[in-house]
Amino acid sequence: MGAVWAIWPRGTAPERSIVVLPFLNLSPDEDNEYFSDGLTEEIITRLAAVPELKVISRTSAMHYKGSQKPLRQIADELDVAHVLEGSARRSDDHVRITAQLIDARTDQHLWAQSYDYELRDIFRVQEEIAREVVRTLEVELGERGQRALVRQGTRDPEAYDLYRRGRFLWSMRTKEGHEQAMEYFQRAIGRDSTYADAYSGLADVYLTSYQLRTSDRSEAEAYSRFKWAAERALALDDQSADAHASFTVSLWWQRNWPGAERELRRAIELNPGHAQARAWYALLLAGMGRVEEALRESRRAYELDPFAIIISMTYGWACYLARDYDCAIAQYRRTLEINNAWAPAHAAVGRAYAQKGLHEEAIRAVRKAVELSPNSPDLLADLAFVQALAGEFEDARESLPRAGEQPWVGFNIARAYVALGEPDSAFAWLERSSWQWPNRGPARADPALDPLRSDPRFAQLVAWVDREMGIR
Repeated sequence: MGAVWAIWPRGTAPERSIVVLPFLNLSPDEDNEYFSDGLTEEIITRLAAVPELKVISRTSAMHYKGSQKPLRQIADELDVAHVLEGSARRSDDHVRITAQLIDARTDQHLWAQSYDYELRDIFRVQEEIAREVVRTLEVELGERGQRALVRQGTRDPEAYDLYRRGRFLWSMRTKEGHEQAMEYFQRAIGRDSTYADAYSGLADVYLTSYQLRTSDRSEAEAYSRFKWAAERALALDDQSADAHASFTVSLWWQRNWPGAERELRRAIELNPGHAQARAWYALLLAGMGRVEEALRESRRAYELDPFAIIISMTYGWACYLARDYDCAIAQYRRTLEINNAWAPAHAAVGRAYAQKGLHEEAIRAVRKAVELSPNSPDLLADLAFVQALAGEFEDARESLPRAGEQPWVGFNIARAYVALGEPDSAFAWLERSSWQWPNRGPARADPALDPLRSDPRFAQLVAWVDREMGIR
């Protein structure tokens, strides 16, 4: 990762900025790892809702789990001034937690405290740690910040414990992890039927198991279950940023883009540090053609969570739509530093190379994507696109039939036909495309469609998409 950060221009870290490093699990039972990770996540969530604080999101904080790097280096990589670290030791229903706040620029310990308590008092201790951080950093708490610090989803310690186990397993993104997480969330709901966070967890399981194809549910069944859980979470707690973010996807899936925007804005209002909500908002804004806003939101999301691969990718995508191909290429390269085996990032950097006229590099990058994921029709369509832009028309025509004829890949196929100079075929595929979440293409903004914009059919297409998505 050093190569990524060596080329990334760093400014002076904001004074009120912090990363909560993963609390060490000192419990005799290694299975309590979920508890220390959950403690870390809960403190991050409370602090992130304080508008005046920049708080690094969970994914990027967890990147440093077990790291031996000096705190100053970690803080510099994340562009923050302060680090909170600690440990948790659990034995049955008794827990001992230590926490210390450090100014990473000077290695000065600003505050430290140890807590011995029963598990039923976990919420009070989480609040106390967050409050001490806010006090030490001299952050003014408004009404919203006060609510964020004292918020607790349930008063039942066992329901909370089951929920944290579910979150730990869900974060693994495996088939078994999804199945076990669902069981724990359902058990948490069985203990406390008003526990909004557990319903939000269920919604996330239904969503990601469908996205990652770890379940056999049809799209209709996955959506129905997801929608039910998201709506239930929001009905139980309309102050939950996670619930509003989950409900956003439900509206997006229903082609209600204005409603989705409303919910995302509310999620960000409730938790300004919600990096995923900001990244989703950037994608929605891009679909609406509001590229500058999308660039701003995606950049902010990336600042909050630079090691989250989807968020890193979203920032590169916004740079691409803004026609800043140097920015896009640099950002996609950072994404590949996180995971060089992720095929979509290779394809994305290939498209950016192609727009910049670096055709040899473009074809090489997209071929790598196809090599990593040979059965992905969208990547085959991307290969045809960069081949056509390079003037390799025969190769492009050979790649296109392999992409298949699914509507959800229609946008990628249309781009290839634009590059081939066949606007009639391009419009035919755009009209067949699926514009429903999660299959979306920003027709208003994608530079690959620039040759079509003077055609009257393009204005008709945009107007149709707007009507379908409820924009007009």
